[in-house]
Amino acid sequence: MRIVWTKQAEDSFSATIDYLLETWTVKESKNFIDLTEAITDRVALNPKLFKASVFDKESREAVITKHTSLFYRILNNDIIEIEYFWNNNRNPNIKGKTIKQK
Repeated sequence: MRIVWTKQAEDSFSATIDYLLETWTVKESKNFIDLTEAITDRVALNPKLFKASVFDKESREAVITKHTSLFYRILNNDIIEIEYFWNNNRNPNIKGKTIKQK
């Protein structure tokens, strides 16, 4: 399946990389990028691999690290949309509002 990213996904991914570069090292940033690529590759092969979001049954949540999750949805039989990346330390009530605003 083809993977497409929303603007929100691109922005939240970039913000996560920026945070890692500011707080940690290039090694951790590269590791996060590699993990993200591995998960999106797995999702492309098996779109229903990860659990449905409790906030929106159309979205699915893949944990990349204990700190960050990736949300995506299956648009049709050949497209998966990466919706956004979420810092798991943030307030979960905000996550629900973020999902519902899409």
